[in-house]
Amino acid sequence: MGLEVIQEWLVGPDGIKEELDRLRLWSAALSFGPDTIRHDNLTSEHDWKRLLFAASILAQSEDREAQEYALMVAEAAICFSEDRIFQDAGGLILTRLSNHRAVQLAQEREFLKPNLESRTGTIEQLLLTRRRLQSEILLNENDSILGNRFQNELWSSLATSHWLSATAPTAAGKTYAVLNWLLLQHATGKAKSSVFVAPTRALVSEVEHQLNQLKLNHELNKLTITSLPINEIDSDDKPFIAVFTQERLHIFLNAKPQPHPFDIAIIDEAQKLSDERRGVILQDAIERVTRANEQCRLIFLSPHSENPDVLLEEAPSGVTTAVVPSNTATVMQNVMVAEQVRGNTKEWTLSLSTNDGFKPLGGFSLFDRPTSVRKRMAFVALALGKETSGTLIYVTTADSAERVAGLIYDGLADEEISDDEELNDLSEFCDKIIHPKFQLVHLVKRGVAFHYGNMPSLLREEIERLFTAGKIRFLVSTSTLIEGVNLACRTIIIRGPKKGIGRDMSPQDFWNLAGRAGRWGADFYGNIVCVDVSKPAVWPQGLPNKTAYPIRRETDQVIEQFDDLSEYLSQRTEMKTEAVNGKLEHVAAYLMSWQYREGSLRNAPPVKKLSEDRANQLEELIKPSLEAIEISQEIVDANPGISIVALQRLLTYFRDFSADPKLLLPIPPEDEESVNRFVFIFDVINLTLAPVFAPEQRVLPCALTTWDWMRGKTLGQMIKARLKRERAKPEYQSDEELPYAKFIRDTMAAVEEIARFLAPKYLGAYLSVLRQNFHERGISEEFPDDLTYDLFLEFGVSTRTLITLISLGLSRTSSIELSDYLGRTDLNEIEVLQRLERGEWESLDLPALVKREIRRVIEQKKLENSADSNMEQN
Repeated sequence: MGLEVIQEWLVGPDGIKEELDRLRLWSAALSFGPDTIRHDNLTSEHDWKRLLFAASILAQSEDREAQEYALMVAEAAICFSEDRIFQDAGGLILTRLSNHRAVQLAQEREFLKPNLESRTGTIEQLLLTRRRLQSEILLNENDSILGNRFQNELWSSLATSHWLSATAPTAAGKTYAVLNWLLLQHATGKAKSSVFVAPTRALVSEVEHQLNQLKLNHELNKLTITSLPINEIDSDDKPFIAVFTQERLHIFLNAKPQPHPFDIAIIDEAQKLSDERRGVILQDAIERVTRANEQCRLIFLSPHSENPDVLLEEAPSGVTTAVVPSNTATVMQNVMVAEQVRGNTKEWTLSLSTNDGFKPLGGFSLFDRPTSVRKRMAFVALALGKETSGTLIYVTTADSAERVAGLIYDGLADEEISDDEELNDLSEFCDKIIHPKFQLVHLVKRGVAFHYGNMPSLLREEIERLFTAGKIRFLVSTSTLIEGVNLACRTIIIRGPKKGIGRDMSPQDFWNLAGRAGRWGADFYGNIVCVDVSKPAVWPQGLPNKTAYPIRRETDQVIEQFDDLSEYLSQRTEMKTEAVNGKLEHVAAYLMSWQYREGSLRNAPPVKKLSEDRANQLEELIKPSLEAIEISQEIVDANPGISIVALQRLLTYFRDFSADPKLLLPIPPEDEESVNRFVFIFDVINLTLAPVFAPEQRVLPCALTTWDWMRGKTLGQMIKARLKRERAKPEYQSDEELPYAKFIRDTMAAVEEIARFLAPKYLGAYLSVLRQNFHERGISEEFPDDLTYDLFLEFGVSTRTLITLISLGLSRTSSIELSDYLGRTDLNEIEVLQRLERGEWESLDLPALVKREIRRVIEQKKLENSADSNMEQN
């Protein structure tokens, strides 16, 4: 009988599946803590020898279900058997699964004693050594890591493939492996410049910090890691790794007449190519990188995807490619259903979702009656998370996040306010930098917080850090967790597959969110608790089926709507801006740009999939739009998502402008007249490019937000200014009537949507066309060289000193707080570091969180210099 046959038999009805399932129920109930779930009907008697022997056989399988059973038995034995022999056996099974991080965690938690191999026989010691050797990934002469099965396969494929697509669920360790591989390429001289493209600024910051820590292990202390898209980083011909969003990548590529030729490009969250608004921008960025260097190595990373090979379709002929899918289980995840007992709103049941249906685990009690939906979420979270840390509650809006967090805080009223220094520092930061009435000021003192995408980066990162450390026990979050924030938890509470207000969440997004439960190397279990699954209005289709992401580029999806796209292209030349269709416009702009640059659409990736007749039809529809175009190709390439027709219309506006052309230029933001000029420019953008700042009454608020952001105003100052304007309105009779929470959230949202996305995108286009017009008028010398508004708005600064502070690794918040005490606006990196190293800033009235970040940056520089000194001595 072959091994595969035995493995199939073990998990089948004639094998020991029933015993395995009983153990899974019992261990799942205990995963919340010993006294959280009442589980009197679950047996605690298990034949550990029989189960562990079966797990040792299943651990050798490539089948996901078999691996999960082996993992479940091993971790249950380690955590709950209380017998050292069985615990050691569980540890050995984990090594067979190449899950060495779980073994290390068991030793840290003192479930396993150190030196596991010393307690085994000679043959097992040899086998254990062999498994470690097979799992070892050599980083350099001195360092290595013990990878799981997926990481080892990924590492091998990276060594032999020029284009690679890797797909794996959260916690498989793909990013960690790829970052170490990337640094190895720089250490061995195989790469001089690389770019890591992430979908969100939060993920950019996280990857940048991780690379700065890892580079010292590779003795690359002088390697520049930057998230600042300024052309100085490649002007001195030194190696560097850039970590950008797709928008920052475009800013960087626009900085020189010829885009920089990267050696390696890593595209994280590559399934975002399907996004309606940003997918085309990402695709355009990838194509610009490959046009600049046809030999560039491309690595695509995505969560569990059904067709990762589609990302390799445009690989040049003759290039080696590889697809690396993951089938590795690293943390045991339990999908559970929480339901109220009929007739008793405080009593609830918990069941485990299995292939055979829902299996009862036991019951639990809420501390009070849940008289609203938000209370149901808050009270269930309190009941299940009271014995542990790492409980995350998913809600659909920022408003709900704040309200549910407040309810959890109130439910912890019996607990004393924490006197933890780090929580107090976070509270102080919220008070000083955001607003005294910002709810986190008091919430964090009981270890409760909320999290959404529009928060300042330093605040968001500190919340994530303290949540990971266990000091913030309950965190209420919106769908930012699906958008690229690598934040894991022990338990996640979800009520309905919704994303925002009235939007259904795809099954893939649901499982990507659920995959946050279970931190590899930090937890043995991840619990996904689905509330009110029996209510059709909440879960219309029940629990979503576990399916993979279908990767489909937005360009492909729009072109499939061929009739709609054809009609849109036929009308685009004469179309007024208010008739612009955002979804179709981005793809139309992409196709027009391609045809304008190449003279034909035939080689455009989405068009190659069409029939010859349809490809010809698209070309003929676009030709009339291009006949009168006089915009330079450089400007068209630099402004993805904005059609060439719109750019030409803007150029025509400038040509027809009869007054002094200098009146078309922005005014430096420190000038009081600057906001009025922004109003004028935004009106021109609405008229010629797209109505992104419309209607008319919205133009001034957009201009004020942009102006304040560029002036380097702190978020707190912008919130106070907003509140001052609101107090002057007649509908608010007293200060108490002001909805502080709403205005604080709205100000954060305006900064992200207006100042950091729409304004830099369209101001960048406006200025690039205006520069061409100044050249046409013969007055190029009158166009300021330093008008890099896309960069200024991306970071919310307008001086050299602030750019320098951010380039050192400080957040915008810390940079602005510190710059208030620096007189000069043109300090370079050496000058800023000299000022910081003198330590005079320690005596300034800066929030403790800001001072901690400054210390971290100084320490990072010291480590780099120390490593450099050691290398010189050796």
